[in-house]
Amino acid sequence: MKDKIETIGVYCVCNTMGICVHEIDCCEDRVLASGNGEDPQWCPMKEQTRSDGGEAEPGFLFGSFFVPFSEVMRV
Repeated sequence: MKDKIETIGVYCVCNTMGICVHEIDCCEDRVLASGNGEDPQWCPMKEQTRSDGGEAEPGFLFGSFFVPFSEVMRV
């Protein structure tokens, strides 16, 4: 039986999809994330400027999709 990997946070994409955050590795600047808890993968951390021209916001890239840490809900 596979070991269940723990989820520490979720970013809701829509009513049927959430990006689960399983681990944050600050030393390597990467995040272990998955779609709905399936097939976790390491994603690079990145900063992106807000659309309103504000300061750069920290987050990570899940594929080409930017996920801001401020919008990840802790579980």
